[in-house]
Amino acid sequence: MKEQRSQSNRFSSGNNRMVSLEKIVFGITRILTYIILFCACFIFWDIISKGSRKLFTDDGFINWSFLSQSPQTLHVIEHNGEISKLSSDEYFKFKEELSDSAWDELNTRDEFTKVQKRLKANLVAATEVTSNELQKSLLTSFIQDEQTEATEKFNYWMELLENASSHAPDFQVSSEDIPYLVGRFILSFLDQTKLKYSLLETELSFFQALHYPKIDHLSSQSIQKIKLAYFNLLEEHLHKIWEAYIAEKKNLKENINDFLQSPSSTSFSTLESQIIAYMENPLLLKESSANLWEAITADLQWIGSEHRIEVPSKDYAYSGGGIFPAIAGTILLVGGAMLIALVLGVCCAIFLSEYGKSGKFLSLVRLSILNLAGVPSIIFGLFGMGLFVIFLDWNVSIIAGWFTLAFMVLPIVITASEESLRSIPKGFRESSLALGSTKWTMIRTSVLPYAMPGILTSAILGVARVAGETAPIMFTAAFAMRSELPWEGLEHWTDFFFQGVMALPYHIYVISKIPQNEYTVDMQYGTALVFLILVFLLASLSFIIRSRLRRKFNW
Repeated sequence: MKEQRSQSNRFSSGNNRMVSLEKIVFGITRILTYIILFCACFIFWDIISKGSRKLFTDDGFINWSFLSQSPQTLHVIEHNGEISKLSSDEYFKFKEELSDSAWDELNTRDEFTKVQKRLKANLVAATEVTSNELQKSLLTSFIQDEQTEATEKFNYWMELLENASSHAPDFQVSSEDIPYLVGRFILSFLDQTKLKYSLLETELSFFQALHYPKIDHLSSQSIQKIKLAYFNLLEEHLHKIWEAYIAEKKNLKENINDFLQSPSSTSFSTLESQIIAYMENPLLLKESSANLWEAITADLQWIGSEHRIEVPSKDYAYSGGGIFPAIAGTILLVGGAMLIALVLGVCCAIFLSEYGKSGKFLSLVRLSILNLAGVPSIIFGLFGMGLFVIFLDWNVSIIAGWFTLAFMVLPIVITASEESLRSIPKGFRESSLALGSTKWTMIRTSVLPYAMPGILTSAILGVARVAGETAPIMFTAAFAMRSELPWEGLEHWTDFFFQGVMALPYHIYVISKIPQNEYTVDMQYGTALVFLILVFLLASLSFIIRSRLRRKFNW
């Protein structure tokens, strides 16, 4: 009966193999879709739940310090039986408060009063002596002493070379090894000089590299040339030590006056560090007040040991402070890159859809654009570093990041914009041309406004890709840590474009590469949550603009 019914009604639903296969395919696709949705929901819930611990306080309010401060080291301390988590700014402010309390307590001791009185008298005396003895004769005698010391050493080395056979037994080497031994002496002498005069480290390193072939193959003539070149180096660059000496004296006098007028823990710490730096200058040894400075240093050490407060802490890099510079840098990079990409992409799309003639060349251009969309982002990063950072000498800067990211997202903008322009009916163009408009006027008034919603769709796709890229900005624009924002400390407004920035994706990458702990995890998820919110807001802004334009230019 069933076979007769199916033969009489060929359109009846039967449980044949094709229907079963269709149900299986439908079930598989539905299961895969649910799996994808579940994974996406789990990822977003994981980021939101863990990131909320950093973005919000225990009271449920927004953690504004996380959104307004720069990244800092986290200091975990134990004070009065309580464990506190402090950023670097908070930690040093806390130490300063403890030092001020210790200073006030120290002022009540008679011994401190005596030491402070003696220190003030010595500082006044040292200032008066040194201010009257600032003469360039110090520099002249300093250069002469250095040349005398160097002359003795070079004469000794020359004598070793000339009488290698007689001196070889003293060093337990053969006479053929004496040139090599003298070369090691010269290199060791230059290394010691670099440690002695840190201000001349660059010049001495360059001198050592320049004359290394001569040092490695020494002879009486080559060592004489090295000696003359070294003396010229001293005469040419030792003035830097003099200039640093003068600058340190000026700063020291100002700090001494501040301390004498209002002694405090802060002014004392500043004065102590300044005097330590001043004591390291070799010209100080030529002052008649050198012994006086030694007495001052002894008093400073005593006061420092009595009032200085040590607060032991466990330090965790990049786990304190906030991410405001990274937020600002991300907005700047995304905004500038999308502006450049939209301008270039729309112009290119207009040419391809309105001006270009169909043919092999135009097909090759479109194929190249599609292939460019599949290039890995790290290749764009290397391209941007080679072209913008090195060749154009823009260095690691905002403008280098803008153009690198713009070129990376350009294929998406061009493809979507061209499709949007082509979707406009030909009647719009023909009616405008029939009224006497030029082709550009027709495009500007009758085509481009109606294609803007589709063009902004490409902007939404571009924002999502640009904002999340790490490799391109790592090579061209981003710093792991930057103390100033791009608009701070500029000598001229054009310098803004050549400042490096921090960015959220690169910040997440840096945090993931450092040693992990419970605090870095909170920082990672908090930064990721803020990053998702920022991308959502930027995409929503583009979506709102697109919706309004679509309602305005509805056709």
